[in-house]
Amino acid sequence: MSHAVRRPVLTAAVAACSLAMVGAPTAGAKTKISKTDKAQNTAIKKVGKATTKAGKTANKAAKDATKGIADAKTAAGKADGAQAGVNAVLGGVPQILDGLKKLADGLTQAGAGLTKLGSAFAAAEYGTVKLQLGTTDVPGAVFNSSDIPDDANAATLTATAIVPVPNGATAVPIRLLAGVRSGESDGTGAASPVASAGLVSMTAAAQSPATTVAGGNPGLAGVPLTSKPNDAAGGAPVYAIPDKAPRVDATPNPFSFPTDKTIDLTDPATLQPFAAPAGQFTVSNVSGATGFATVTFTVRFNDLTASADDVTA
Repeated sequence: MSHAVRRPVLTAAVAACSLAMVGAPTAGAKTKISKTDKAQNTAIKKVGKATTKAGKTANKAAKDATKGIADAKTAAGKADGAQAGVNAVLGGVPQILDGLKKLADGLTQAGAGLTKLGSAFAAAEYGTVKLQLGTTDVPGAVFNSSDIPDDANAATLTATAIVPVPNGATAVPIRLLAGVRSGESDGTGAASPVASAGLVSMTAAAQSPATTVAGGNPGLAGVPLTSKPNDAAGGAPVYAIPDKAPRVDATPNPFSFPTDKTIDLTDPATLQPFAAPAGQFTVSNVSGATGFATVTFTVRFNDLTASADDVTA
């Protein structure tokens, strides 16, 4: 290439390089941001922050909504369960009412039973037997039977008593008296006797020297005394006791019984004769000191107005 051609080309290249150096910033030089760019950057940051916050709020709202839906389902399940329970209770109301009625009926019957039981307790009656030597009570020789049944069965009393025989006693009769303590309505006299009593057996024996026992069944020594059949009782060997004694005397004493409320089971007119007429046992004592005899007996008692329904009769 000729020098003439190369000179214009070189000149153009140098000019281009100069323009490039003037137009491009030098390395490390600080770029100046305009107010418009700053405003735009600030607005962008605010929008970014607002968008982030809105996203968080939306997430929280979604979680709350999910929890609310779950709680609502749980509450609905509980409500359904409660309703089912209510329906079950309502469905069982007829049975409950029927059960309550049966309970009320049962309580009514129980009340009637307790009333009857209370009446039976208040109307209880029991036989009493006491021994006398002559017309004097033998100390402590008072015995009680169990409650006399109201179903026509008998209450039976068996006992053995020691009878002190005073010195000088001569053929003093041993008497066996029977009565009834009762809370029932009868026992107001011969027309409405309280009960009946009969002597099943009675024996007596001397227990000390110079004390003797006589009487009884003279034709058959050793045969006990017993009541004879009573036409007024349909041939049964029992006799009516007209008057009842109170359950408790005005002056309570477990070793006493009012004599005027008794019958004498050893009355010869009510004793069974065997080989010869029977009579009361008698005791005598010439020892100079108190002697002793023993008396063993069995007595039956029957309610004369037995009733399966009225225990106070």
